Amino acid sequence: MLTMRSSSALALAFALTASPEAAEAFGLRPPVLSSSPSLSRAGVARAGSRGVKMVATAPTSKFEKMRFKYGKPSLERGISQEMKDAQKIAGFDYSDFESAIAKFDNTFQVGDVVVGQVVQFEQGGALVDIGGKSSAYLGAAEASMQRVDDIEMFLSIADNREFQIISGEDENGQVRLSIRKLEFARAWERVRQIQAEDCTIMAEILSINRGGALINFEGLRGFLPGSHAPQGMTEDTVGTMIPLKFLEVDQAKNRLVVSNRRAVVETKLVNLEPGQLVTGIVRSIKPYGAFVDIGGISGLLHISQISHDHISDVSKVLQEGQEIKAMILTQDKDKGRFSLSTKTLEAEPGDMIRNPEMVKENAEETAKRYHERLQAEQQARDQAASELVAGLDLNALSSEELVA
Repeated sequence: MLTMRSSSALALAFALTASPEAAEAFGLRPPVLSSSPSLSRAGVARAGSRGVKMVATAPTSKFEKMRFKYGKPSLERGISQEMKDAQKIAGFDYSDFESAIAKFDNTFQVGDVVVGQVVQFEQGGALVDIGGKSSAYLGAAEASMQRVDDIEMFLSIADNREFQIISGEDENGQVRLSIRKLEFARAWERVRQIQAEDCTIMAEILSINRGGALINFEGLRGFLPGSHAPQGMTEDTVGTMIPLKFLEVDQAKNRLVVSNRRAVVETKLVNLEPGQLVTGIVRSIKPYGAFVDIGGISGLLHISQISHDHISDVSKVLQEGQEIKAMILTQDKDKGRFSLSTKTLEAEPGDMIRNPEMVKENAEETAKRYHERLQAEQQARDQAASELVAGLDLNALSSEELVA
């Protein structure tokens, strides 16, 4: 927080830089230099027997630079009484002056995150006040992760926000800034958090290629493999939003891999339980069974679960595109897999081989009887266990027998 003392010092600093006359009144005088050498911040002129020569210097503070610009108090004149009176009125001396200036001598490093205010638009960018000796520059390409055609659509004069420094000071003391790099780093951080929490996101399909599709999530591009993409994805899908889960997140390799199938499976598996009757479409026939699509997720109907009777060739019982009804046997929510059965829907062994349409039509009634039979069998087992325990003479058994 600025005190009255430091505020006065800062005010005097501005007065001295703005008015050489004020500097002279305070005992500072501009150096008299030869007009032949062109001086810069990198050097001072020293007079000698052979004329004026340049000597490299490296001012370490704003105060030193001001002393270089306006000169030091004249040694031959010393500190006059008038100067002493002026310092007494101001309430500080040269050491206080240097300390006050040092508080505002900001040193910026590449990678630093600073808060600045947009002060002016220029062609191709904007000037930002970050408290340095010169306004910093923000190029349009660094204003956002999105494409920037007009920087004034993304920023307004007097906007205060964070920027990342992406270059050192140039010869004018100006640094370059970026918002894009900040957004990029924060987007990756958010993606890592979402993956850790295993959340489902909504992302836009940007384009489709032979291997799958490219998606956009908060400015980051990800790859959606064809094996994890929605079924029937076409060019008409471009621009639509779909649910996804992250399969791989690697910022170092700029690699982001996502899956629609996993997001859909986990959502729908929540509502699927063993014993539930479902309707699906046979998508593919294999020697060991058939894969059935249940609302966008695929379940396996193993050859041994098609009928109570033996089947040697699945294709003689089922065809691709055929609609069937089946019962869920088991499910693995972590892997997004579940198994099906149609033999549990057979009223008589072999019905699926002889008349699969009849099995489909009577599926609800058959499934109901199947569950009633399972419930009755469970009740019978529980009753038998209870009668067994009731028939034991616990008092006649030793402690060792009870433990065994």
